[in-house]
Order: sequence, then C-alpha cells, then structure tokens
Amino acid sequence: MSAPIATAPGAVYFDTASLRLLRNDLTLSADNGSWCLETPDGAIRFAGSDLAVPPTLYRLLRAYTRDDDLVAVARVGDGGRAGLHKALDHRIARSPRPPDDSARGVVLRYVRAQIAALAAADLAVRQDKPDAVHRMRVATRRLRGVFSAYARVLGGRRLLKAMGAELRWLGGELGPARDIEVQWARSRPWAGERTNASFAVLSEQARERVRCALDGRRYLQLLTALDVLEVVLSEKPRRLWPAAARRPAKEVLPRLARAVAGKVDARVSAVAALPPGPERDRAVHDVRKAAKRLRYALEAGAGALPVEAKPALRAFQNLLGEFQDAVVARGLLSSLEVADGTLTAVRTRETANADRCVAGLPRAWRDLRRALRPLWT
Repeated sequence: MSAPIATAPGAVYFDTASLRLLRNDLTLSADNGSWCLETPDGAIRFAGSDLAVPPTLYRLLRAYTRDDDLVAVARVGDGGRAGLHKALDHRIARSPRPPDDSARGVVLRYVRAQIAALAAADLAVRQDKPDAVHRMRVATRRLRGVFSAYARVLGGRRLLKAMGAELRWLGGELGPARDIEVQWARSRPWAGERTNASFAVLSEQARERVRCALDGRRYLQLLTALDVLEVVLSEKPRRLWPAAARRPAKEVLPRLARAVAGKVDARVSAVAALPPGPERDRAVHDVRKAAKRLRYALEAGAGALPVEAKPALRAFQNLLGEFQDAVVARGLLSSLEVADGTLTAVRTRETANADRCVAGLPRAWRDLRRALRPLWT
C-alpha cells in the first residue's frame, strides 16, 4: 500500500496483490468510511474505517482472497469501476483461449464455469441468500459429475478421483442444511408450533456446520486445488494431451455420455427386482446419483451431443427428487419424535409418495432412454 494511494482524492480500491477480485468481476472500495463491494448480483455496503478492511468483508470474500491480505491497489477519483479497470487492467495477464471444439476444450469450458459458480455461491451462502446452499451443492456435483464422466479427455484419473472425493466431502457438509431447508418448506401445510421450533433448531445446527466447513482449511485447500487443476489443464501443450482429448468433441463425448447412461439403465433394472424396504431405497438413491451424473455429462457436452433430452430428463429427475424428499421426510418425522397423529398420517403419506415414484420409474426411464437413443446410434 503506497502513500500516493492513501493521500490522493477519490475512492480507495482494495484487492489482493494478484487482483483476484478484479479478475472475478468484483471490486471493493472505501470512501469516507463507506465500504462497497460490487458484485455481478449487486452492491453490498458496510460502514467502517477507511484504514482497514472490515473483518466481515474478509469472511465474505474468502473464496476469492484465499486468506490473502486485501490491500489498497488504486485510488480512483472519477470513473468508478471503469476508471479502476483503466488503471489496473495492464496487470491482469489474460490467456486468449480461442474457441476450441476439441473434446477437452468443450469440457474444460464447463469446468471453468463451475469453479466460478462455486465461488459465487460461496459469497451468496455467507450472505444467507435464499437457495445459496443449493447452488453451491449443485456446483460441487457438476464438477464431480464431469470429472467422472469425462476423465478420459481431462486426463489424470487419479487426481480427478481425489478431487471428486474432496468435492463429495464438501457436498456432505452442505447436504443437511439443504435437506432441512427443503423439508421445512415441505412441512408448512401441517407443521405446528412445536414442529417448527424443532426445524429451527435443526436448521441452525446445519447452518453452523456449513459455516465451519467454509471457514476451515480443508475447504481452502480444495479451492486452491481446483484453481491449479484448471491452470494445468489450460496451459498444458496440446501435443501432450491424451489422443481422445485432441479429437473433436462430437466424435468423443457421445460415447462417454453413453457409458454414463448405461449405468443409469443398469441401476433402474436393479430397482425393479427389489421389494419395498431400505435396500430398495438405497438402490433408488443410486439411480438418482447416476441420473445426476448423466445430467451433468449432457450439460457439459451440450452442442457436441446429438440429443435433446431436457424434458424427459427433467421428468425423470423430478420423480427421483420427489422420492428422495419423501424418504428424507419419513426419517425426519421419526427423528422429531412428536407423539402426534398428524405426523403419523404425514409419514404414511410420504411412504405412499415414495412407492408411487418407484412405480413410475421404469416408464420415466424408457421415455428418457428414447430421447437418448442417438447416443447409441
């Protein structure tokens, strides 16, 4: 932080030494005790001393700063963000990264988008924005799904598997908060005062678990590892890519997506042979996980895959999602341990919902498989 920045007129802009905020379309400024964090979703304002970044802002920005110091990088009298870019853009080295229709190029664009989505969702979670935990969980699942489906074109299967395990850990820390959020909304037609109080306690416990995870070192290491992976995949000379990675996406990705669809097919068949019970519930959950991987494989390969399966895929996933919500609701109702006939009736209804979803699964999969037929032909 230099003296000229501190003494010239205008708003002082803060960033890390490597300008991580500006690189991610964020700016942080202070002007006469008023702090403003500009994000793609709008401005966040705080009051505080111009001499030090408020601790709350450090915590909000952890996914971007990685615990690096925020220092004054420029003072802009006029022009705001445009003036800041004019003053600092020369310090940001940007790779041209021309459009690349290779298998790796297509998948890598998706990976980059999900890494950015993960950081943006982190900022939203720390502000307690609605649906933020869900957005963050989806970003982790999308990354895991693409690492699994397209490992052949990304390379480094062992590294991708390890990265997937860390993303699974993060998803597990986020899961209870999201489940409680869904179930509390689901309970509104029947929940009484006592049940709502129980949900409030469970919600706060789950949110505290999320806060601890996001403030921990393991999460920071995961974010850094994702950044390193993206740089390695982007900068590695093309001649050193696996052969499949260099070929056009339209020649490679359909076959890999077909393999993911084949796993869904096998798991749906396995469910049909099971009677109602915990084993069947686990088998349907396995179908749901495989269906999510299929969805993310199709998303990542969009434009290179000869299918348009969104309506059928949405119907299939909605059925599996309703099943999962019903099963979670049953367990939650039991754990509430409220001696109330209303809860008994609700639990019976959720069991019927789960059974109905399982009964509709084969037909929903046939419809989806018909939409995916070009992957096989």
